[in-house]
Amino acid sequence: MKKLIFTIISSVILFASCENFLTVVPQDTSVADNYYTSEAALRANTASLYGRVWWSFSAQFMWLAGDQLAGDLYYTYDQEGHFYYNQVGAGNSFNNNGWLGLYRVVAYANSIINDMPAVASANGISETAINKALGEARFIRATAYLFLVEYWGAVPIIENSTALITSSDPQAIYVNRHIQSDVYRFICEDLEFAASVLPSTDSDAARVTAWSAKGMLAKAYLQRASWAMSEATAGSATDYFARAKELALDVITNSGLTLYPDYGTLFDVEANNNIESLFAIQCKTGNYGDGNSRNVNWSRGKRIAEQTWGAGKGPTLSLQNLYDAGDSRRPWVFMTAGDNYSMLDTENGGYTYQLTYRDPNDLSSQVESTNEVLAHVKKYIIGKPADCGGNVGQNQDAGNNLYILRLADVYMIYTEACMGEGNSTSETTYLDLVRDRANLDPWSGEITYEQLIRERRKEFALEGINWLDIKRYYYRDHAAALAYLNDMERDKIYRMNYDSTPLYGEMTDEEKYAYERDKSNYFLSWQTLSNPDDWHSERVNNIVFSDASMYIPLPSAVTTKAPILLEDPIPYYDTND
Repeated sequence: MKKLIFTIISSVILFASCENFLTVVPQDTSVADNYYTSEAALRANTASLYGRVWWSFSAQFMWLAGDQLAGDLYYTYDQEGHFYYNQVGAGNSFNNNGWLGLYRVVAYANSIINDMPAVASANGISETAINKALGEARFIRATAYLFLVEYWGAVPIIENSTALITSSDPQAIYVNRHIQSDVYRFICEDLEFAASVLPSTDSDAARVTAWSAKGMLAKAYLQRASWAMSEATAGSATDYFARAKELALDVITNSGLTLYPDYGTLFDVEANNNIESLFAIQCKTGNYGDGNSRNVNWSRGKRIAEQTWGAGKGPTLSLQNLYDAGDSRRPWVFMTAGDNYSMLDTENGGYTYQLTYRDPNDLSSQVESTNEVLAHVKKYIIGKPADCGGNVGQNQDAGNNLYILRLADVYMIYTEACMGEGNSTSETTYLDLVRDRANLDPWSGEITYEQLIRERRKEFALEGINWLDIKRYYYRDHAAALAYLNDMERDKIYRMNYDSTPLYGEMTDEEKYAYERDKSNYFLSWQTLSNPDDWHSERVNNIVFSDASMYIPLPSAVTTKAPILLEDPIPYYDTND
């Protein structure tokens, strides 16, 4: 096999030196001797593949694109709101951060893949340990590329990242993009290698194993198969679906892993690296960039978290309406009126969600206000230090891990792979295990593709991965996927009904408080109205998805420096391979 090897000018070492971005900096061959001196040193180096190297992606872009663009998270402010409104442009700064963040992960993995083996071998490190480290790095690189290809489509495949510290332009990638089919092939080759060399277990539960690689490979083949359907590639989709099914079933039946029993604590620190976790970004308190920033970004207010920016964020109305009445996952995904959380605000006896909350000693003071969806996020919210054993710091650094792949995902990958190119399946055995944990009855009869996507949406809401599901739907059926997105009516919001009698303005503070807490005193309206003076007027729908919406534009900060990225993508592999 003949491959084209390219060089990028990477920002990784610059960021490591001036911002302490990485715990262990990537090495070039001139300094690698200092890092790969023993198996313990090698493991210390590869450990940093799991943590803060992901920060530029995970801190914001992951949920802006994976949750807001997908229609699960409501938030409309400034450039962050562009993702909710389906208005992400080339100049969006978060778009640029996501792109650079994922290529930073690629660059760091490449530094291990390219620089480590020769030095480690010369220092007497075993071939088994070297291959394991390579497997970890190639797993990480493949995962980064899976996000890159689903957000931006044809992207540059980089196998050798050379950092040129003296460059005045350290962030540009001066190579062509590569066709999407070759990106999928590259991802699968990395994961096939990882699955062949990684052990079945590791003494450090945070690290990926052969089962992690097989699970991620099943997901990659599912994306690849769906894309092949859109390209009408003869036979390929069938083969890829079969491979996804085989891999998923292998993980399910042979790994010894099971679902974590309690969805309610699955996203807390106590569940880190549990029996369901196949790959998670490792989070800890200590410094900016070390931990999970969701607790700050999504918390409703200071009754829940000491730092909080989440008052205006919440589950979209379409997501709220998706859950059945008996679905036990719902209160652990989002909070709404009457929900009680004994583990939050423990210093005051727990937290009960009210649409608004006023200071009991001064009812004229509104401590917590409603947002436009009358609900707030619970998933990944662990509260103040007193609520979670001190596992929340002062630098957006909570200690609960961020899942990238869970066993529940592999269960549902299997169900989807059983459908293949069809639109339904009666094989719901493993889907039913996910439903059973949610206190739901087994699925009755066959399940259609769209029904399965909705089941996945409920299970993985606000985990930053649902856009990948939407992309698979889009590859299979463009029109149906666009209808799925546009039927969310994400421009609908709740407004308080000020037409009551007596008028709200004439109420006492006590009456206002009682009125604000009653959901029946709010009505659904459109965020943009044909008549701004009449909140009951007809809709003006500004959130419409089309074919052009399904890939994010390349960041202008990148293409301005490297216009070659605007050229048509080229093959990465020799056509004779």
